[in-house]
Amino acid sequence: MLGSSTTASLRFFRRQSESQFGNVDYAIWFLDHMDYLGYQPDSHTFGAVINGLCKMGDTPGAIAILRRTETRKCKPSVNAVGYNAIVDSLCKDGLLSEALSLFSEMTTKGLQPDTITYNCLIQGLCTFSRWQEAASLLSERKQKGIMPDMHTFNILVDALCKEGKISSARAILGQMVRMGKDPDVVTYNSMIAGFCFQSQMEEAMKVFDLMVHKGCVPNVCTYTSLIHGWCKIKSIDKAIYLLDEMVNKGLNLNVVTWNTLIHGFCKVGKPLAAKELFFTMHKFGQYPDLSSCATILDGLFKCHLFSDAISLFREMEKNNLDLNIEIYNVVLDGMCRAGKLNDACELFSCLPAKGLKPDVYTYTIMIQGLCREGLLIDAEELLMNMEEHGCLPNSCTYNVFIQGLLPRNAVLKSIKYFKIMKEKGFSAEARTMELLVDYLSTHKGDNAFQEFMQKIV
Repeated sequence: MLGSSTTASLRFFRRQSESQFGNVDYAIWFLDHMDYLGYQPDSHTFGAVINGLCKMGDTPGAIAILRRTETRKCKPSVNAVGYNAIVDSLCKDGLLSEALSLFSEMTTKGLQPDTITYNCLIQGLCTFSRWQEAASLLSERKQKGIMPDMHTFNILVDALCKEGKISSARAILGQMVRMGKDPDVVTYNSMIAGFCFQSQMEEAMKVFDLMVHKGCVPNVCTYTSLIHGWCKIKSIDKAIYLLDEMVNKGLNLNVVTWNTLIHGFCKVGKPLAAKELFFTMHKFGQYPDLSSCATILDGLFKCHLFSDAISLFREMEKNNLDLNIEIYNVVLDGMCRAGKLNDACELFSCLPAKGLKPDVYTYTIMIQGLCREGLLIDAEELLMNMEEHGCLPNSCTYNVFIQGLLPRNAVLKSIKYFKIMKEKGFSAEARTMELLVDYLSTHKGDNAFQEFMQKIV
């Protein structure tokens, strides 16, 4: 039995559906009836409704309101603020072509894009590594006298750091300083996160020391990035030191900080310490989220604490937590790796009753588990079933199945699935080719590999 601390940690996990943006449906109804009430909606009215819809994630609804204004006599019925909201929403949805098209529409209608418009588009383009288009927009805005602001520079630095382009980020930082703009906490955090991502912890700490020297106060995000970096290279003591520093400075640890530490303890082979952190989060005002649950379960399984992992998982189910398919994938993978295939199959069969639809990772995990036990016919049947259920196998699925076939001397079937994989545009992984070469050199002789490759071409 798990103690009361477990219940306390899990009690507040469930999401609560509270409206954060007011009653947008009522606002739309009011907009529809303003004419009957003797009022004429203006650009601010439409802009407020559009902004509300965008914040709710209903971009199509916002666009529909925008198009309605085109039929009105008073134009433009939506100002730049309304367009900016939709442009930003489209960029966040990854619909950059639509965002750029709306941007062109603005200028056609005589609405001048402002700093917010350009920043939204530049951020969207940088997120999807469309650097040349982002550079063109930067040049265009400068020509129009709309100079980059602090947010613009931070967008560029952050995007470059996330792609590992630290030297380019430094160049932007230099340009920013030459324009008289001092880096703020967001700028420093991006640089620190970039170095931590590349495990360049000495460089990350240099930036940290610099920001402190410049009088820029580190925040929770700063410390969390550094903790993640030290955990990544298994320097857990340095991560704990930073954690103590956070607490001493009165910073409130967020759930990301806790998840980072839980993962770090699991990575260095201290799953029980990670488990203790998981159970004590609530004492610091934080409660586990889905990432917390997945991280601790994965850590317990990988550290071979099968019973602890299953007990915790059952407690999560007992507390009616809104567990998603990713959590079940972690558990299924843990069961299969522990040789508990029957338990995994039973849990897999229960997923529809729990309202969960297996994804490609779920099927791949189960196929790999079946192959490990030599149940190749069952694995192949599951591979075919997943397509019938509308879940298409990916490169990993085919590679996993072929890797299961080769050690069992199923050469003809391997050839069949090599061909299928190739026809679907997938490539063999290094591990697959290694098993293939090893099998053929052991059983067929020196020319066997060339013969095999000719058969699958």
